[in-house]
Amino acid sequence: MTSQNKSIVTAMLWLFIVSYSTSQNSNPTYLIDKLSLATDSLEKVYIYHDIVSQLKQLSIDQAIDYNKKALTLANKINSADACAATNELMGELYGKKNYIQPAINYYLISAKIYEELNNYRKLSSIYGNLGMLYYNNNYDFERTLFYYRKSLDYAVKLNDKSLIAEVYNRIGRILFNQNNLDDALHYFDNAKEIFKDLNNELGAAVALNNIGEIYRQKGDLTRALNYYNQSIELNREINNLRLKAITYENIGHIHSLQGDKNKALEYYNSSLELYKNINDFVGRSELYLLIAAENIKVDEIEEAHHSYESAYKLAVENKQWEQIKESSLGLSRVFESKKEYKKSLNYLRIYARYNDSIIKQQMSDELYDLQSHFIRSISEKELQIKDTDIELLESEQRISNLKQYFLVSGVIALIILSVLTVIRLRNRVKKEKLINQKDRQLHETQQELLRLELDNKDNDLINFALHLVQKNEVLKQLKTDLSKIRTNSDDELNRRIKELSIHIQQSLQINKEIEEFQQKVDLTYDDFFSKLKVRFPSLTKNEKRLCALLRLNLSTKEISSLNNTSIKAVEMSRYRLRKKCNLGNLQSLSEYLQNI
Repeated sequence: MTSQNKSIVTAMLWLFIVSYSTSQNSNPTYLIDKLSLATDSLEKVYIYHDIVSQLKQLSIDQAIDYNKKALTLANKINSADACAATNELMGELYGKKNYIQPAINYYLISAKIYEELNNYRKLSSIYGNLGMLYYNNNYDFERTLFYYRKSLDYAVKLNDKSLIAEVYNRIGRILFNQNNLDDALHYFDNAKEIFKDLNNELGAAVALNNIGEIYRQKGDLTRALNYYNQSIELNREINNLRLKAITYENIGHIHSLQGDKNKALEYYNSSLELYKNINDFVGRSELYLLIAAENIKVDEIEEAHHSYESAYKLAVENKQWEQIKESSLGLSRVFESKKEYKKSLNYLRIYARYNDSIIKQQMSDELYDLQSHFIRSISEKELQIKDTDIELLESEQRISNLKQYFLVSGVIALIILSVLTVIRLRNRVKKEKLINQKDRQLHETQQELLRLELDNKDNDLINFALHLVQKNEVLKQLKTDLSKIRTNSDDELNRRIKELSIHIQQSLQINKEIEEFQQKVDLTYDDFFSKLKVRFPSLTKNEKRLCALLRLNLSTKEISSLNNTSIKAVEMSRYRLRKKCNLGNLQSLSEYLQNI
């Protein structure tokens, strides 16, 4: 999530929490004692729910254990309401543990039951929760919008103005994140009007802040400031500190863009104090970074130094990698301006280490998403096959029962034999059809798995290549920065910097990860290389590898960084390759290689 749209997202998340929070005053120990005395099974289910509502604040795992008991009992007594409520609660619990797929499954089961019960209010709530799950799952905006719009459909059926406005705000937030500013503005404006009609000052204040954020992104600073001020004015009575902190921060951005440093710092500091009051360490850390950046603009190094140190300390205490990276880079620049090169170099190393860790974590998350999608696809196919097997078994069981029944009735044995023959033939045909269908499904599944495997391999190579490119760029930049801080006055410092530069150059030239990447390319594109050899036998090994990198849609700059060569050298290699492939000037080399 970027700091640019953090304010709008935070405000919306806060509204979501307020709208769905409930007060729980029961004592878990008392409820457990009450459970042992209960005799009605349905009553026990809802006592379990009360226990879970208490335990989810203390231990999610214990809450899940109790809710599983409630779910077993609800299924046993066959209560639709109890089953729906228990599955919904299970979805919430797994969502809190960040087990996304189980949470989605339980929510969908609950939604199916509520649809049979025509409970539109619950359906709107569940689809809203599903949208939030997909949003938190690496910002899957497409699925998030799908479920938010289903939530809106049921809110409209209920004619619940407050719920409609809330969903408008959620949809507007997703459209904002997709940079669809005009549509986002439409939804935020509708939400604002409904909240005003309902005299909901908090909802209207949030919507006004979000509209201001839209105009700030559009570059209309005057109109943005007007909406921010309206939000502050409306919030004056309810005095919601988090929303006020967010809006003050946004106003600070406006004054910063207008070049008014004093006004920007005034609002940033006001926002910082509010974040301190609500103990929001993330907001505080980001404000320190903004204040430091504002001081850097006017060369107030000491003030910037203090703010960067405060941000760094908070980020380290709370293990916020992104903010550690940003604050360490700022401190490195501060110490460089003070000519304290050793400290500058130390923080630059910290920046490089966390930047590398963040890149690796992103790659890991992307691979996890691919694997999860792959596993879900397999599970769905397996379920379809199992359903087919169950149908076959049930059919065979019915035939067996019919045989036993008609055999006992000897009086009409001839009729029974005729009927059984007909039934057997029909079922045999049906069974053969099902088997054929099953084979087709298996074949389609295998084809789909092969395609996914190829896609995963390509994605893995692309991610690996981009990681190597970025790492080389960081090393090159580090080498450049080191060369800038060399002085003639300190021979020992110059000697150590020169050694470190040589070490970086060696890392750029002799890199095991690059060798590993080339091995992966050779292994993954073995078939591709065979086809190239048949068509163009004169290609060298390096030209074949260049073909593979172009097939991955890597740019000339990325290939030059990956191979530690100049852009001109890569362009010359591409030119020679085009000649060997006999391509015209208007024909794309990358597209040609992808079609081989």
